[in-house]
Amino acid sequence: MKLTRPPKPAYLDGYKEWGRKYALKKQQGLKPKWHKKIKQWERLKKDLAELTADHCSFCDSYPLAAKNKQTIEHFRPRSSYPKLAYVWHNLFLCCETCQTAKGDDFKKNLLKPDAEEYEFNRYFIVNFKTGDIEVNTRGSKKDQERAKITIRIYGLNSYGRPKARADHYNWVKNQVRKKKLNKDKDIDILSYRFMFV
Repeated sequence: MKLTRPPKPAYLDGYKEWGRKYALKKQQGLKPKWHKKIKQWERLKKDLAELTADHCSFCDSYPLAAKNKQTIEHFRPRSSYPKLAYVWHNLFLCCETCQTAKGDDFKKNLLKPDAEEYEFNRYFIVNFKTGDIEVNTRGSKKDQERAKITIRIYGLNSYGRPKARADHYNWVKNQVRKKKLNKDKDIDILSYRFMFV
């Protein structure tokens, strides 16, 4: 889902200094724990969860704490971009599956869900029968390439996720039909919201 990020919280004001120190320790061959600098670590997780309504920023699974361990993802990995370790616009709430799939991988054209131009339907379509996220072939060649990279790096069609999406889609359709769920009103309690908007 498209994310609208608020301004950087004040507790991250030291991000530049922390990033320099983190990069220096990495250069020295040390393995610094990046989150030790953030005194309000739990507040950071809470703020990122509010930004996504407790959904993964990349696959949109929900709720993270119950379904899949809640992690903080560095869009540009700390291993290659240590000075960005504390930059607010580089931090995303993420499920463990997406974070594990991505690891330290990064490509310049990887899609960022808080980028101004990002819209799910511009890059992707959903195959509701299989649950696969597919490249929107109506997009430009560049947009199609960006979609392919994002699907691959975050493993969006791996780890049983297509079946989980197809099952969830059918469950929601059934609940709506029985009038037990209003998909528009209840959108933020659904996984994979991009299938219902």
